[in-house]
Amino acid sequence: MQDIPRRAVLAGIPATAVAATLATTATPAHADDHYRPQRGMPREIRMTWFGITNWHYQIGDVGILLDGAVGYPARTPDPAVVQKVRTALAKTGTIDYILLGHQHGDHSVDTPEWAKQTGVPLIASQAACEEAIAYGVPRSQCRPVKGGEVFHLSKHVEMHVIKWVHSVDVGETSGPDGGIETFGFLFKVQTPGKTLTMFLSDSGAGGAELTKEHIVGGENRGAPLTNLGKAMRAAGLQTFELWQPGPESRVVTQARVIVPTFRPTTLMPHHIGARGGFNLFGGLHYAFDPAEVPKLMKVLADFDVTLVPPINYFDAWVYDKRGLRSVDNSRVKRALGLPASGPGPNPQGPNPRSGEMEGPED
Repeated sequence: MQDIPRRAVLAGIPATAVAATLATTATPAHADDHYRPQRGMPREIRMTWFGITNWHYQIGDVGILLDGAVGYPARTPDPAVVQKVRTALAKTGTIDYILLGHQHGDHSVDTPEWAKQTGVPLIASQAACEEAIAYGVPRSQCRPVKGGEVFHLSKHVEMHVIKWVHSVDVGETSGPDGGIETFGFLFKVQTPGKTLTMFLSDSGAGGAELTKEHIVGGENRGAPLTNLGKAMRAAGLQTFELWQPGPESRVVTQARVIVPTFRPTTLMPHHIGARGGFNLFGGLHYAFDPAEVPKLMKVLADFDVTLVPPINYFDAWVYDKRGLRSVDNSRVKRALGLPASGPGPNPQGPNPRSGEMEGPED
């Protein structure tokens, strides 16, 4: 691995020398880690959710954007909305890297515009990179990945790119190539007193889909669960504490595999708010209801995993050595016309997919 300068082409190094066996113990490898404070060492991960699978992570002086589809359901990027959101996010952090989990309108429609406005490296599939280049983003700004790459975003922030799999409907299975290229991202962050760990993906099927190898362009990209296991071993981890999975429905099929294997302590479900319209400045138009996902809640209860769903757009949390906690983000919300806390300003209605969050085969 090597340190990666920001605003430059990223050079990922595949983790090909690590064993393929999965981590199965529940004992955190980082439980007793203690790091002396160093110059530039982050103390926390501050994270802000702003619709569907849009996240901003501030890790010390490193700012990371995931997806960023702020104009959805528009079919072309919306420069004005990107600019408005970018200005608001700048009140609490920076954007130094852009990650794209997969190329779908509700995730990627505005990604090229974010790249153009910020000028920072875009880490995405080859197809997504080509789309951004066609939009006017310099090729030197794009870093196409296949999965297995390891990046040092700073001296203390290590990120592993994991070839994942897109979600499928109840009763369906993905094709041999796993469908649209989808990636997850595993983070290992050194802070004073503790290593912070999280795994995030903006889409993903569960069950047998996680153990099926996918062949893309004649190349075996591996099975998602095995890929995650390799990344965990490469990072020297046996567990990750924070898990942010998508999609909004059928998360239980992933949880039944991921939770017993890697033992996260907190689940933050996302891919919320994409159904029935999307008005970023009107507030989340339906709430995440645990009663809609009883099978998921049972898995979480069985393994003592805490569920932390967002309440409204631009909700923020801090994850540090004390754990995860909600923090005030009123400066950002005020700039976008949202209340300091709670839903709104528009009224909430029922989930347009009520009754479909878990299927009979789940």
